[in-house]
Order: sequence, then C-alpha cells, then structure tokens
Amino acid sequence: MGSQQLMIIVLVVFVVGLSIVTGIRLVASFNQSNERDMILVQMQTVVGEAKKYYAKPKSIGGGEGSFVGFEPPARFTSTDRIRLYMTIGNDWILFQGFGNVVGWDGVTTVQLVAQYDQPLQDWSSITPVN
Repeated sequence: MGSQQLMIIVLVVFVVGLSIVTGIRLVASFNQSNERDMILVQMQTVVGEAKKYYAKPKSIGGGEGSFVGFEPPARFTSTDRIRLYMTIGNDWILFQGFGNVVGWDGVTTVQLVAQYDQPLQDWSSITPVN
C-alpha cells in the first residue's frame, strides 16, 4: 500500500470517528431538551389540578382562593421518568422538577425550576438548572 492510500484511510477513519462523536452529542442534547419539555408538561398538568383546587370553595374540598393545602395525586408528581417537588404559597407554586437524563454537566440529571403565579395566571419564571 502506498503512502497516499494510508493517508486516505487515516482521513476516512478520522472523519467517521468525528461524525459518530458529533451524532452522539446531538442525540444527548435532544434527549436533554426533550426531558426538560416533559418536566414542564408535567408541571402544567399539576398547575391545572391546582387551579381547580384554587377555584373550589372550602366546603367541597377546595382552597377558596388559595393554593395552601393543595396535594396533587402522586401519579402527577412521580413517574418513571420525572419527579416533581413543590413549595406552595397562597397564590403561587414553586416547582423543582428532576428527570432521568444526565444534564449539561454530565453528572447530575436534568433539572428545571419554575414558579406559577395565580395573579398573573402564568409562569413568572422557568429556569433550566442542568
């Protein structure tokens, strides 16, 4: 084999290796983004349940204008892929959500922190942590 052929083989191996590494990184990035979206969707589901509680009178098991006392069903806060933790105030809910996919730092799982404010009827903050 000539030196040109060896050089071509080395170049092809390098390009293929680089393509594989790039593909793996793209898939990992997609998985992280997808996991964050899944966490946010789960938070939205819990907010929907909390809004129902907020609107109901206390006489039928609601909060009568307050989130205090709201307990979401466990199926919403813990799934096979997502765990949600909440701190509840009178008219706000602070969420901390964890996924199963390893995040940006390569060590800990994807994490998202978000706060829902009833006066705004929207999210006041959504912050990806990892």
